[in-house]
Amino acid sequence: MTIHKQETFLEIYLKYSEKYIAIKNKMMYDNHNKMMYDNHNEITEGGNGNLESQKVTAKIIAEQLGLSIATVDRALNNRGNVKEETYRKIMEKTKELGYTPNKLASFLSKKKQYNIAVIFPKYPQYFWEQIEVGINQAYSELGDFGLAIETFRIPEKDSLDAVELVKQIIDSKKFEAIALAAGDDIFADVIDYGIDKGIPICTFNNDSPESKRLFYIGSDYRNAGRLAAELLCKFIGMSGKVAILLGHSLDYQAREKMAGFQEVLNEYPDVDVIGHLKLTLEDVQEGFFNKLQSNLSSPDGIYIANAELGNVARYLEQINIERKVTLIGHDMNSDIYHYLNRGFISATIGQDPVSQGYLTIKKLFGYLAHEEGIDKKEVITKLEIITKENAKFYV
Repeated sequence: MTIHKQETFLEIYLKYSEKYIAIKNKMMYDNHNKMMYDNHNEITEGGNGNLESQKVTAKIIAEQLGLSIATVDRALNNRGNVKEETYRKIMEKTKELGYTPNKLASFLSKKKQYNIAVIFPKYPQYFWEQIEVGINQAYSELGDFGLAIETFRIPEKDSLDAVELVKQIIDSKKFEAIALAAGDDIFADVIDYGIDKGIPICTFNNDSPESKRLFYIGSDYRNAGRLAAELLCKFIGMSGKVAILLGHSLDYQAREKMAGFQEVLNEYPDVDVIGHLKLTLEDVQEGFFNKLQSNLSSPDGIYIANAELGNVARYLEQINIERKVTLIGHDMNSDIYHYLNRGFISATIGQDPVSQGYLTIKKLFGYLAHEEGIDKKEVITKLEIITKENAKFYV
């Protein structure tokens, strides 16, 4: 029998969270840079070891070079009619002074609107509402700089209808870019179709890594599955029987969760998987739980890999199960919070949906409006272990 060192929940959390610390640093950096928007065509000189900073404007550059302000302004905003040698001198002077063009002034000079289509599912409603909080936060910061957002909801059951919706949005030519919560392999071709037509398309929350998508923002779901397995095995004492509840389809997110879950389960030979069960929203509404009573009451632990953690907990409460069954799942809403506090749910794993929505819009807008390069093809948001003791910070 293999002996495992019993890790504390803090050790588990740190192990799975270390790779995500960078995302917080990036958000702090973005909030700092937001101050630049209010400078109105002025920036701070910070070169030559001079600790006393001063405001640098197009007027200062013009005076130092003996040029007209209009000439410097044309060069700084790429409006042409500037001799090559003059342009070179202006660029050298801006570098010397540490000049950075103001983003608001740049937008006002271009007077361009950037229309972004954001496409995501309807279910689960509570989760996508949290994503929208992040989207709205980004819009509140960038709306004055030409950002316009229109959201579309993917049809629930028919993937072909969802692909057709994306294609129609591409063909409408109304949008400069698209953010898509993909997941199914069937989206890869339509993403490539849009990219080939010159429309930047990124994925968020659910990826399509085989496509030509610009970048992905969301969780590392293999890591999420690994974390769920480790928590579940620790809670049941590293031996016993576990069941797994999945959604209606094995999309990219589900496949990655299951792969990670199984990787960790292989390290616990005394933990047996007794079944992979599918559970959808329609099943919940049709009382499908009644058919699963024997399956749900026999395991020591259940991993709910879909959005039904709260409903599974409610069902176990209703059947008044006599033995303790450990429930581990994902995300947070009022039902999950309630059953964490009641003890029916042992832990849930948050994936920072607000940051997913916020960073998707910020990064896509930066690419469009400010020609910011894509330094990372994947921006991974943090995973957070939520238990009864810290749940109040997530509602």
